Amino acid sequence: MDTVTVRPEAVDLAAGDLRPYLTPTPLQYSRAFTAKAGCHVHIKLESVQPIRAFKVRGALNKLVRMSPEERARGVITASAGNHGQGVAYAAAVFKVPAMVYVPENANELKVEAIKRLGARVVPAGRSYNEAQVEAVRAQAESGATFVHAFDDPDVIAGQGTIAVELLEQLEDFDTVLVPVGGGGLIAGIAVYLKARRPGVRVIGVEPAGANGLIRSLAAGRVVALDRVETMADGLAASGPGRLNFEIARRNVDAMIEVQEAEMLRAIRLYFEWEHLLAEPAGAAALAGLLYHHSAAPNERVVVLLSGANVTDDVMVRALRSR
Repeated sequence: MDTVTVRPEAVDLAAGDLRPYLTPTPLQYSRAFTAKAGCHVHIKLESVQPIRAFKVRGALNKLVRMSPEERARGVITASAGNHGQGVAYAAAVFKVPAMVYVPENANELKVEAIKRLGARVVPAGRSYNEAQVEAVRAQAESGATFVHAFDDPDVIAGQGTIAVELLEQLEDFDTVLVPVGGGGLIAGIAVYLKARRPGVRVIGVEPAGANGLIRSLAAGRVVALDRVETMADGLAASGPGRLNFEIARRNVDAMIEVQEAEMLRAIRLYFEWEHLLAEPAGAAALAGLLYHHSAAPNERVVVLLSGANVTDDVMVRALRSR
């Protein structure tokens, strides 16, 4: 697939179509992080979405574009958690039956949230990839629509609506830091910003134990990791989607790799300094800014707090981190 399948116009269309269902999320200036990072820091609060994560954007945009006949047959997806919540939420909005395949060790907080939204949860395999294999098999048998977590043009366009809001909320900024798992979020944001505000630097942030996009960009092709090791389940993809890789290769300016301890410290700082909750994936961009980004004088940086579905045990570890 090529970037022509995700154009900035598709992101604009998604932004308009999602407005009846989602309120734009706040953009908050942080004096504390501005002082610590040495640059002007704005936080995009995807943590206040109905599912406490940005994934609801892509899922809703996918279902908005389905025909009534397709919706009647239902949707199936595989997810480590937040995408499953997004699909379950969108399915509830459109009264569509939904089935979510999750790894057997999936985040219990997210699994219970998916169930509360009315979707059927099916544990399958020990990883996202294994859960996806089972979900695709079930989709082929049922005729339902498979909603990919990140490598789907409609999902990517939906995630890109964050960039539309940023341009409406902030007159000028220099850099945006984006957490990266399978790459749908950074693909949507990058393809839009590079078309509408090409001077903005788009920087991706990956955990060291799930650095599939970093390795893929270095190799010039999609690289699938043999092992994924990170507490950031929202970023625990074995590699980027093919469409996302092509978009990133042409539009992402740089990548940052963060350690587990850095994400834990970022979670603690979000809580102690800004009274905000962040899960490890949600804190990755801040970790990238604080511990790896060399800010220029007066640089204006947007950090995506992409999700807040943090478990008790991770929160305890974060509060004890230094």
